[in-house]
Amino acid sequence: MGIEHQVDLARHPITQLGTPSGDALVDRCRIRLHAQGAYVLEGFLRQGAIATILGELDGVLDSAYYKPKTHNPYLAPDDSDFSALHPRNRQQLTDSATLAYDYIAKDSLLDRIYRWSPLRAFIARTLGFEELHPYADALAAANVLVYPPGTKTGWHFDNAQFVVTLMLRQAQRGGVYEYAPFIRAPDQENYPAIEAVLDGQSEPVQTLEQSAGDLVVFQGRYTLHRVTEVYGSEARLIAVLSYDVQPGTSLTPHTRKTFYGRSYEGDSLAEKA
Repeated sequence: MGIEHQVDLARHPITQLGTPSGDALVDRCRIRLHAQGAYVLEGFLRQGAIATILGELDGVLDSAYYKPKTHNPYLAPDDSDFSALHPRNRQQLTDSATLAYDYIAKDSLLDRIYRWSPLRAFIARTLGFEELHPYADALAAANVLVYPPGTKTGWHFDNAQFVVTLMLRQAQRGGVYEYAPFIRAPDQENYPAIEAVLDGQSEPVQTLEQSAGDLVVFQGRYTLHRVTEVYGSEARLIAVLSYDVQPGTSLTPHTRKTFYGRSYEGDSLAEKA
């Protein structure tokens, strides 16, 4: 069955760019990005598609790499110019697991959605880019974040310009995506406001509600965000679809080792395209 039957194109006409309905959707998404740094296409995946993807992942989720990590909010080496308690160096805990792309079967539904050109064209249009390309990384091109009960993601900023996710299974309780939109800027770090969020102040913090099947595009480079602790009997599962404006993007061997526990020098996914 074609991908166009797996997504709700009546509700989200992403294949209709250049038509009134398609362009109106692009405009709505751009407005939300400008105001909140994110947009959500609710119910983008149909229930049958979600069930298919979960079935494809059954049996490989145990291969997700799990190693709790401490990091500062900038996902960068600590800065000796600041104290250990300064926002620049304040340690956060992330203990979710990551299922690498090489565990996602070629031509599986998740892989086909990731490589579906109409999706890339739509996301590019909402972000103001000419086009987007899949990563050429054997581990990080598309991956699944696995949050067993008791795990979370600490406060952080993204290094990437944007992130695209597909919620596959929301947490029974907890697992809330919290964010402080545009809390910093390229020319203003705004450390006092960041420190207040790290200290638990809730005033600038918003929540991004997500259900299974929702597609989210999020600009996290200047927006502080986290996923709260997951509770219940099932893991929260969310797919991350990695794209860039330039072709051939790949993580460094060090970054692969950090997030996937292994690294392949010179890996390319040209043969999987």
